[in-house]
Parts: sequence; structure tokens; C-alpha cells
Amino acid sequence: MQDTLFRFDLEHFTGTVRILLLSTVLILFHGCGAETYEKRLNETSKYFAYVDTRNQALSGFWSSPTIKMRVPLEFQQMEAPKNPVASASDESESPAPEPAPTIDPRQPDYADLVLPGLEGAWRAEVPVDQEQDRVEHPAYLYVLSNQSLLKEKREKEALDFFNSVNNQIAHTFDQFLNPENFKSERFPKGKGYSNPKSFSVGTFVPEMPINGVPYQFQIYLSESGNQQVVILLVIPQNIARASKLKEQMDYSLETVEIIPSASQAPSESAKF
Repeated sequence: MQDTLFRFDLEHFTGTVRILLLSTVLILFHGCGAETYEKRLNETSKYFAYVDTRNQALSGFWSSPTIKMRVPLEFQQMEAPKNPVASASDESESPAPEPAPTIDPRQPDYADLVLPGLEGAWRAEVPVDQEQDRVEHPAYLYVLSNQSLLKEKREKEALDFFNSVNNQIAHTFDQFLNPENFKSERFPKGKGYSNPKSFSVGTFVPEMPINGVPYQFQIYLSESGNQQVVILLVIPQNIARASKLKEQMDYSLETVEIIPSASQAPSESAKF
């Protein structure tokens, strides 16, 4: 009888231990799962907050045959020149005269500067701290590329496109611009939710003011194979802290995508 009781108690104890161990494992497993779920939920919340902030900073996608990107929301696009179309009556009478040179209204009107390979241009009014006042002055954004040179099989000039842009700026302001001072930067700079894009980045500060205001040129180079895209941001130096343009520009650079040319197959190793 005593052996029977002892055997019963032992079996009861063993069963109880098993139940306790299983319960502990289930509690621990449940705790780990809850923690993982909570982390994922927090990360998802951060992602959507990031997307919302970026959407508030940028306009919709703009594209050219060379590049696709979103520009800062403050910028208004400048229209490209429209080529005049001859009417049917003009064509039937006499040979058409030589077309007059078309002036591109997107080119800078604040300096004797002609930007090569101009594909897009934007302008915005930004607040500038000037002595005791805060006044608005224009800022400009330009997208340039060597696409036309590549299309015309002018390979040597196409590969020297970036230097050509820098030389145009330096010559206009009679000031040296050293490409060796450019640094490699990635956008987003910190943790982001998009594949980081790499640029060669440099700053040029003209010694002479523009319309009485000190300006600076932010120059960004992106490459994919033989394709070169230069993004040029021209802004007043003393832009007010209230302006979010610099932060918006960082978001904009995250969205840059070079469109492969017909003669160049899509490449996974494109430098973004």
C-alpha cells in the first residue's frame, strides 16, 4: 500500500513538473513572439512616418529621357522653349528661312552662364537672413546630363561632361573650382528605408555676389556607366533656418534614378 502511494505521488509530481515546464516554455515563447511583434510594429510605424515626411517634402516624380526624380516641393518648374511649327501655307510658298536661335528661358539670367546638357530647371523663393531683415531671394535647381553627347557618339566629350560643367561655372565667376575637393556622399545619410544613392558632392562659393546677395552652388554628380547626371542647386548662403530646402534636397537625392540609354543595358552596379 505504501509503495502504491509512493508510486502515485511520484507520478503526480512528475506530471506536475512536466506541466510547469511546458507552461514556462509557452510563456517564454509567447513573450518572445510578443516582443518580436512589437519591434516589427514600431519599425512599420517609423517607416510610414518617414514616407509621410518625405511625401510632404517632395513633389511628384519628374522624368526626362535620362533621369527620374522628385524635386523639393517649394520649386516651380521652368518651361522649356517650344520650337515654332511652320503652318501648311508657309511650307507651300517659299523655302523656309533659317530658324532664329532659340533662347532657353531655363538658362541662368543672373550670370553669363550657359549650362550644358540642360534637361530640367526649377525656381523657388526662399527666406534669407539679411542684416536685421528677412527677405526672399530666388533659389534654382538644374538637372544636366551628357545624354545628347552620347547620342551623337561624342564619347570623349561625354566622358568629360562633369569637368565641362565645372569649367563653365569657374569661367563665369573667374574663380578656380577644384574637383579634387569633391567628396563621396550617400543619400539617405543615416538610416533610411530606400537603397542609398551615391554622389560626388562639391560646393562652390562665388566671391562676387549675385544681385547683391552671396550665393553658393551645390554640385552633385551621379554616374551609371558612361552616363553622367549633374544636379546643380544654387541657393543664397544666408538662407534662413526656417527654410526646409536643404532637408528637402536630401530627400530629393534619395529618389534619383538614371534611366539606362538605348545603347546601354540596365546595370545593377549603377552608381546611385
